[in-house]
Amino acid sequence: MKRSLIAFAFTAICFSALDFIWLGTVAFDFYQSEIGPLLLPSPNWNAGLSFYFMYLIGICYFAVLPGAKAGAALRGLVNGALFGLMAYGTYDLTNMATLAGWSWTVVAVDMAWGAFATGLTGFVASVATLKLTRRPA
Repeated sequence: MKRSLIAFAFTAICFSALDFIWLGTVAFDFYQSEIGPLLLPSPNWNAGLSFYFMYLIGICYFAVLPGAKAGAALRGLVNGALFGLMAYGTYDLTNMATLAGWSWTVVAVDMAWGAFATGLTGFVASVATLKLTRRPA
């Protein structure tokens, strides 16, 4: 239980920091130029926070905990990158299939961001979890 809580805490800190930087710098202008007419005037915070909570659990379950269990942060990196690619790809490709005006550029950038941010989070949170839960020899 302690390992899971530590893993979740570091997952939340790392992914939130990365996404805050992304959304606060590059993403706003990028999304505005690519899909501006599809954007709400302000975010739906309930939906956004619900996504974050679910996504953080997913990163933890599919990337960080397997990396920590195996004692291999690289497993957290690879699992995280694949999870991010699949999750962001599901969102973007579904939007591409159903929304007029969705951009292939957004699909590519979002999927790359999802793989990068989730992979890095999986790695960093795996390292932190391993360091804080390693039993002394």
